[in-house]
Amino acid sequence: MTAEPCISVIMPVYGAERWLRRAVDSLLAQTFTDFELILVDDESPDNCGAICDAYAAADPRVRVIHQKNGGCAGASNTGIGQARGRWLMFMDDDDQVSPFLMEYALDEAEAHPGDFVLWKYCMGADGLLTQWAPRDERRVTLYTPQQLGNLYIHGWFGATWAMLFDRRLLQESGPRFDTTLRNSEDLPFVFQYARVLFTRYPEGCVRMLEGGLYFYDNLDKDGSLSRQFPRDFCDNWCRTFDLTLAEAEGFFHIPPEDSCAIYQNYLRTIGVGLHSILCLETGPLAERRARARAFLAGPHADRLRRVFHERKYFSLYYWPLRLRWLWPFVRLGWMQEREWSRYLTWHYRGQAVHDILYGPVK
Repeated sequence: MTAEPCISVIMPVYGAERWLRRAVDSLLAQTFTDFELILVDDESPDNCGAICDAYAAADPRVRVIHQKNGGCAGASNTGIGQARGRWLMFMDDDDQVSPFLMEYALDEAEAHPGDFVLWKYCMGADGLLTQWAPRDERRVTLYTPQQLGNLYIHGWFGATWAMLFDRRLLQESGPRFDTTLRNSEDLPFVFQYARVLFTRYPEGCVRMLEGGLYFYDNLDKDGSLSRQFPRDFCDNWCRTFDLTLAEAEGFFHIPPEDSCAIYQNYLRTIGVGLHSILCLETGPLAERRARARAFLAGPHADRLRRVFHERKYFSLYYWPLRLRWLWPFVRLGWMQEREWSRYLTWHYRGQAVHDILYGPVK
């Protein structure tokens, strides 16, 4: 490895003893070899720290940073500060990558300076690309910055592990993960970085590498069917969406239909959080109902009511939000968790009626 490797890969590590070796081994098997892997052990309670140290002792490309637990955002910021590569990538400690990921991404980035290189992911390890292809046979799709909202809606923009960053631009311009956000810190960060990138390179575009280059292992590793969310889930996600929409609408001027879809996702996410408060948390029911009502009377809910009313957006949650009814949040949240296809059926039917009455969003 050179003193300044071409690529720095940052992997926050916490509680992933079962999957960590799979993740690291897939990186060390890359066809492109001039990279450093920064393992940030966030005071993991299992044997991850020792596993990280063993990899560092066996391969000079691996560096380990042990730090007090500060969450994934803090670990990622530590990695950014320590990175030396021209380019920067992130990877989760329980995922896996194709052996060609770095080679393909670097080829695109160096051939098209100023473009934002992203890659598709798959939901099973058997979907990973295992056959090398020359550059002219690789599938790449181009998008304008104004289409970032659409990419996010369809699940292709929002995760740091699915994109290549200009390390110098990132370190100089200052976007960092918000350590006060929990489980949603990627989304504002990538939109803020995209703003910085396309301000510097206004003619740039998004280059999406097609094919299975990253295996996102999203299986419920706790074996739980009913997820109880943190007490601050609703407020946390409201802040996340507000920060994201400020960039998406204020800088990228995404189309109204994309804004509508993001706001629908916003309200749907809050609905799941209120269902968690009312049905999944423990503690006195009266206290949980009071917390749910306090949220529905607060500033975040007021803003959502105003946006949906003024812009004539549709959501199954809108009338429960507007009238502050708790029972529909219980029922709709249960449908989202247990009967997603049924929820979607009701959503599309309601959207069709809404469009007849008010017309489609323009």
